[in-house]
Amino acid sequence: MKSLRFAGNSRIEVIEARMPEPKEGQMLIRVRVSAICGSEMGGFRSEKGMEGNGGHEYAGEVVDPNGCGGFSDGDRVGVHIIIGCGECKHCLADHAVFCEKKWFCGGAHSEYHAVPAHQCVKLPDDIDWPTGVLIAGDAMGVAYHLADRIGIRGHDAVAVFGCGPIGLGNILLLDFYGARPIGIDVAPARLKLAENLGAVATINPKQDDPIARLRELTAGEGPDVCYECAGRPETVAMAFEACKCAGKIGIVGEQPEASFNPSRDLIHKELTVYGAWYWRLSEFFEMARLVREGLDVKRLISHELPLEQAQTGYDLMASGESGKVILRQW
Repeated sequence: MKSLRFAGNSRIEVIEARMPEPKEGQMLIRVRVSAICGSEMGGFRSEKGMEGNGGHEYAGEVVDPNGCGGFSDGDRVGVHIIIGCGECKHCLADHAVFCEKKWFCGGAHSEYHAVPAHQCVKLPDDIDWPTGVLIAGDAMGVAYHLADRIGIRGHDAVAVFGCGPIGLGNILLLDFYGARPIGIDVAPARLKLAENLGAVATINPKQDDPIARLRELTAGEGPDVCYECAGRPETVAMAFEACKCAGKIGIVGEQPEASFNPSRDLIHKELTVYGAWYWRLSEFFEMARLVREGLDVKRLISHELPLEQAQTGYDLMASGESGKVILRQW
């Protein structure tokens, strides 16, 4: 089968790989679409590369249910990338992200992939492949889970620090909810995408003081909510400083550490801070309902390419000038 390999130094190879053999409890999936994630850029840029690829957002067809109940040949499925044991209290409560035995689905930029059946969700007939990979993946799944945790209201002013695919997915959803998203990024192309997806204003910190500009846009108070989607210590600090008193902060940008002043930034302002990692299987059909009600998640896709042109897709993502890039196999 065809698969991608990170060959090192930002090079992608299309290789012939062995067909995966599903283990007990796993199904064999014919991958129809996969999405490139910003978290793959480290492996893409590394000198050593890796055996295989970092692909983890995908949807496809069941070609061998391997005895797994509830699934048949030809079923269309999306895959939750965080694989739990399926038996512990966290997994049984739909919180596989907390499972002590969890592992991560990788290597999905391939023609076929094997995955545990309990981490698959059937795609309804009215959900096409691009929509399916977005709501079963990072960009929209994280956005929905964060908005649900925070309790976004229609009139909220929400500063989104970082307008990569995760930030852009949040802006798209916030606009659909009737909130007022404000995009903050240093890449002009990403700010333009944010405007096209519903940002009521954008701020480039290279040109304007983001804190002062956010105050101007919110009658001097600061945003009701701040989203940190860039994964940088300086944007975490900005989010705490910018947020209005008694406001809310959502942090989804992965990073090893960041600092803030608890007294000044949290206690005295009485902020509420939320972390949000990944969507839950039970949330999938709520996202599908929003699609039926008019949420056009495919607007998030800036480029759609065949698997053989993956190098172009990764180059686009690395440039900081793309929205979501998907690799099609249908």
